[in-house]
Amino acid sequence: LQYYAEENQSYGGYAYVLKFTTADVTAWFQLAEDVATPVTSLYKMTPDDGPVLSFDMYNEYIHFFATPDVSNYEALHGDYEFRIVGKSEDGSEIYLKGRRTGNNYTLVKFSGDPAEYLNACLAVQESMTAPAYKITVDGVEGAMSKSNNYIDITYQVGEGEGATVETASVSFCYTPEGVDFYAPVEIAGQTYTGMLYNAQNSTLETEDGKVVISLVFPPLNEVLVGNPWFINCDMMTGAIKSAFASAESYIKSGYQMDVQYVILGSYLYSGTYGLEHIIGGYGGSCGLTYELIGEDKVKFTYNAAGNQVNGTTFYNAGLVLVIQQLAKTFTVTADNPRNPGYLMLTDDADANNTLTLLPPEVPYK
Repeated sequence: LQYYAEENQSYGGYAYVLKFTTADVTAWFQLAEDVATPVTSLYKMTPDDGPVLSFDMYNEYIHFFATPDVSNYEALHGDYEFRIVGKSEDGSEIYLKGRRTGNNYTLVKFSGDPAEYLNACLAVQESMTAPAYKITVDGVEGAMSKSNNYIDITYQVGEGEGATVETASVSFCYTPEGVDFYAPVEIAGQTYTGMLYNAQNSTLETEDGKVVISLVFPPLNEVLVGNPWFINCDMMTGAIKSAFASAESYIKSGYQMDVQYVILGSYLYSGTYGLEHIIGGYGGSCGLTYELIGEDKVKFTYNAAGNQVNGTTFYNAGLVLVIQQLAKTFTVTADNPRNPGYLMLTDDADANNTLTLLPPEVPYK
């Protein structure tokens, strides 16, 4: 099963292997800490506007996208009840529709070892993980952004005065061979259902070779500002750590709200860079302007005009203390410059002030 949460498939797809008996289902899951360890639970079939496959007993894998918590009461809009809408003539595929999202799913008959299959998917994912990407369509370079397993592309069709600029959004799921798209996608007049992994070049390519996604390793300060990063509040030092603690305390006492998570970049509010936050279930952003210096330094300044939604409210409530510590020049380092698992910002004026940032590579609850 290639599983797509959320009505617009905005997180992309993730692979499951499911083994059914007459009473229970055993699930292996791509995002599990150990893909070789399955989880078994009960399921049932019910009649409701046609047959419905219902995973009515909690299963931490199957309900991963549908389990709410204090920071996200609607969870990730995942399905756990599916209308059965048909099957292939040979019975090797069963077609489902999520009752919550309306997303289309296909159960494909599987043979082999579940862990080997999922590890092969993960190997392609790891090989295709980079700070940035580029896409070429018919040999012409376009623009591409990626969030989880979802990409937006912009590309040129034609040449000279007759050239046009087109866009496409693609939600995909990794496979041992490359990626499958959620639905067929038209790019430059051709329709594609997925891309193949080229291990020699570390690229994804359409079967006709006209569309190629390549890895890009830009300077670390470009990696910082070109992507959203979750701020790890447990991995701070110095004055900036004290500022976060004080801001949380002021917001808690003034509004009786908890700071659920904080993001540096443009994630909740596309096109607006800033210190984004979810506080008591309310989203907002305090605008920041950045200046890149060399390849590993960035200078931030506060930009009140960039505040979004509740940004000014929470700025005045306590985030001003954090912004004061961010409005400085930092040196950017990484655990792995080619493929950062995290970035660290170190205050150029005081090396004791550091901030660690984590990438949102999997859906955060």
